[in-house]
Amino acid sequence: MNREALPLLVGIIVPIVVVGLIVLYISGYDITVYFRRISVIYYIVLIPFGLGLIAALIWFKKPRQS
Repeated sequence: MNREALPLLVGIIVPIVVVGLIVLYISGYDITVYFRRISVIYYIVLIPFGLGLIAALIWFKKPRQS
């Protein structure tokens, strides 16, 4: 995938997801119920792990100068 395709895909997918969540909220579906059932300790453990994974992906994807 070239470098211009990723921002394009993100720019298309993010608004679709946000509008979908708004429509679900207006329709009466409460999506936060699923997030409230998860224990707080899992968020404390998984968020730094996820951020580290994203940082590692960005580090390995950046072009190297030789």
